[in-house]
Amino acid sequence: MGEIGLNTEENIRNAAHKIFHQKGFDGTSVQDIATEAGTTKSMVNYYFRTKEKLFSEIFHDEFRNLFSSIGGFLRADLPLKQKIEKIVELDIDRLIGMPDLPIFILTEVHHNPEIVFNTMENLPVEIVLNVLDNQIKDEAAKGIIRFIKARDLMLNIQALTIFPFLGKPMLMKIFGMDETAFMEMLQQRKKEVPEIIWNSIKKI
Repeated sequence: MGEIGLNTEENIRNAAHKIFHQKGFDGTSVQDIATEAGTTKSMVNYYFRTKEKLFSEIFHDEFRNLFSSIGGFLRADLPLKQKIEKIVELDIDRLIGMPDLPIFILTEVHHNPEIVFNTMENLPVEIVLNVLDNQIKDEAAKGIIRFIKARDLMLNIQALTIFPFLGKPMLMKIFGMDETAFMEMLQQRKKEVPEIIWNSIKKI
């Protein structure tokens, strides 16, 4: 594929990323994507065949970008407390860069579950959770923490990192924050959330 072809494909992918985030899968047409990319519907279909396939690729990229490094941290030879700190920091930093991603994922899970779930099938979730489960059992046996399932630990972390982005307009209104104050709160939560999580599982 020549440079022009690569540029066209990348332009289409970038346009789809933008339009899917703005309108969701159902609200986006191939023509919308083509117009945003400065090309034609036939070129979109040439490179990606269907809107479903293009959406699947975009969603997979988004999901991988949000969670790819988590598996690396969980498999690393680090104490559990340090892993929690790194995952919280990663989550918040990634979401600062992609603040509309949680709403995008939740919306598509409700409206297009088959496409979303098919995209997630190849993620090694069970393998990563097994690694975390083994470390939790080891640190619990040493009396460092109380036992908690890896699934529940990750759920607690994600709930505390993702919710501020889901509720951003409401939180800014309730607490009288502007964009600067909201970002300052997120930076502070990088320190506070790991402590909340760790205090909830450490042995007293």
